[in-house]
Amino acid sequence: MKHLWINYTGCDSLYAAAADASAVYVGGHPRWLNNSHGCNFAGPGAISYRGMQALQPGSGAPLLNARGKARYSMSRANADDMLVTRAGLWIASSNRFGSDACNQVSGRAGICFLPHK
Repeated sequence: MKHLWINYTGCDSLYAAAADASAVYVGGHPRWLNNSHGCNFAGPGAISYRGMQALQPGSGAPLLNARGKARYSMSRANADDMLVTRAGLWIASSNRFGSDACNQVSGRAGICFLPHK
């Protein structure tokens, strides 16, 4: 039997979603994934994954990098809209909380682009 995840953000909100064959992207102002035992704090087993999150399409499990950390990162900004194109993922953000970083690159206030790898 295939394991399906329900990924709890720890009471944070999600406002946008987009998907392609490799990932389901969700965004809003989440701070964690796998946080079913925390609300406004990181509970046991929570994974830090700020701003937007990428999940495996078949299971809902988080997409992580080789170090077991979030594959993508944003400052804790609101991902208000997302669009997947052949080139990659575009994210529109209201930049709540004064953020301007996307995938460790600063100066990306308002729009963020994550090219396909």
